[in-house]
Amino acid sequence: FTLPVDAMVIKSHIKKLKPYQPPLEGRNPQKYMLLDFNERTVEVPQFVKEAMKDFIDRGGLQKYPAYGTLQTDIAEYAGVKAEQVLFTNGSDQGIDLVVRCCCEKGSEVIIPSPTFAMFEQAAESEGLVIRRPNFTKEMGFPLQEVLEMVNPKTSLIVLSNPNNPTGTEIPRDAIMEVLKKCSCAILVDECYFEFMDPSTSVANEVETYPNLFVSRTFSKTWGFPSLRLGYLLSTGSNVSALTCVRGPYDINQIAVVGILAALKQRDYVFEYVREVMDQSKPLFEDFLKKRGIEFWPTAANFIFCYFSEPVRLESALRERGILVRPKKDHKGVLGLRVSFGTVEQMKQVIQAMEELL
Repeated sequence: FTLPVDAMVIKSHIKKLKPYQPPLEGRNPQKYMLLDFNERTVEVPQFVKEAMKDFIDRGGLQKYPAYGTLQTDIAEYAGVKAEQVLFTNGSDQGIDLVVRCCCEKGSEVIIPSPTFAMFEQAAESEGLVIRRPNFTKEMGFPLQEVLEMVNPKTSLIVLSNPNNPTGTEIPRDAIMEVLKKCSCAILVDECYFEFMDPSTSVANEVETYPNLFVSRTFSKTWGFPSLRLGYLLSTGSNVSALTCVRGPYDINQIAVVGILAALKQRDYVFEYVREVMDQSKPLFEDFLKKRGIEFWPTAANFIFCYFSEPVRLESALRERGILVRPKKDHKGVLGLRVSFGTVEQMKQVIQAMEELL
């Protein structure tokens, strides 16, 4: 017996999907200033590198990972109980776990747009119906639209704070209103929360709201995107349930070694945050204002800008060794999302743009 070449072994709704394929190839930090993926733009400290090198030199690669104090150390940093922490293979896995575990096929998910592509990819892979209220430059987060869309079919609401790619802050009061009025699962993505005032986080609400999940990452401020480590915060019972779906060794040992070292000496993270938010951000925003370039108000380490010729400018910056990311807003208008780097890096960007605009 031979199956036909076009046999339907893949679910029909999966066959209709298109992969999320960000422009990862060729991003050499020795050749380019990487301002296109909202990453930390300088290397991690030497003590973090040494910890990972020491692990390799001791001959540990041939064994499966063991996680030691990772869960309790993350809990201490996040200000929650250890049983309220689930470490994941990047925040992407956390997003996927919430969707898979909370949403029945055919149910509805509310994802304010434009936002991080992985939310929709996870929802579409589970056959969910996506509702998309819009962030706007003028009004910010569409609270009333979100609340009006909630119905008995709603299984999940995604709140990205601050939102990517627009940098829009969702006021904590607005998140709390959603939590108080909605019984479905609420995923608050806090991947950039270190760039914001700590009081904006809702991590301390997981004890009160059993439908709340908070996703975070070590990819941005900490400088570990290549090692893929994030975490979810929720009630202990939710974490236990999601642990049944997550694999027992989904996080690699080198990532664990690096993060445990970083958590013990975390000052480097917040020194970088202070430079980016207190110096680089206002420096670049002042440049945009002086040039009359429109941009979205941002609470993050990146900014969404409208240049008259974004395609030409992106290409010209690339030729000068600076990478930025073309993105579309909710109306389909193309802009450039520019990550903030160090002060010296942003001075170089401004100089290049002055010459190119």
